[in-house]
Amino acid sequence: MARKKKLELSEDLDTNQDERSPVSKETVRRALSFTGWTFGLVMVVFGVAFAMLQGEQFLSTDARFRIPEEGYRNNDDSIAVRGVKNASKPAVLRVFQADRGRSLADVDPEQRRIALRRVEWVRDASVRRIWPNRLDVEIEERQPVAIVQVAASLSGDFDNPVNYKPMLIDAEGFLLQVNGPIPHNMPLLIGVREREDVEHRRRRVLRMQQVLEELKDSREHIQEVDVSDPENLRITYQIHDQQVILILGNESFQQRVATFLRYFEGIRDKLAPRAVLDVSMKNRINAITPLLEPRK
Repeated sequence: MARKKKLELSEDLDTNQDERSPVSKETVRRALSFTGWTFGLVMVVFGVAFAMLQGEQFLSTDARFRIPEEGYRNNDDSIAVRGVKNASKPAVLRVFQADRGRSLADVDPEQRRIALRRVEWVRDASVRRIWPNRLDVEIEERQPVAIVQVAASLSGDFDNPVNYKPMLIDAEGFLLQVNGPIPHNMPLLIGVREREDVEHRRRRVLRMQQVLEELKDSREHIQEVDVSDPENLRITYQIHDQQVILILGNESFQQRVATFLRYFEGIRDKLAPRAVLDVSMKNRINAITPLLEPRK
């Protein structure tokens, strides 16, 4: 009986080994197949990387892709610049000075765009590589919205100790050199200083724009906007042959100018040159500058 059980156990072991053998072979086959595919993929990746490296070296070294040196030919258009009106074109071209004689492949358009934004009057720019060896540069210039007076030097005059020079300012608060005629009908913005940070200036410009937008129907009469105190704004209003400084406060600008216009004819002959009138109170005008005696 013991021999019979031992024989049956032996037969069971042999059967189990026979059943596992095909599974083991299939596992080995799959492992070898996976290894082969992995090796092939690695070789492909290395091959592509090597080809890209060789391609980059070719683009960087081949003379056909080099941007010509400055003055290489009389009609040199290797760096074409468009959109320049007030910005300095030489200053724009200096951004690309180090790229002359180098491969077009080595130029980083995004870095050059960032550098161009540091050039005065340049708000933004786009730089495109034109193969085999040209650059296309398009400039977006800043748009001035007002004139400002910036301290330039000491005058030596006790009454007027500082000499001022006109500059322009855009909606983002950037100060711009005047290159050519000042745009017609541009207001003088008072209360902005060169030493202030650009964000501070931007907020002051925004207050000016809010006033001018509300008073757009009277825009041609407004010569100056004073934002020295953003919560107590002033404008210089030209009416007939007189200039009047109106204190508007911080709201209801249209209504307050309408109040001034309603009473203007009645006080016209009493107003001194550049008289200061406070119209910030509803339906009231307070004369800050003393009124003149009635003419006889």
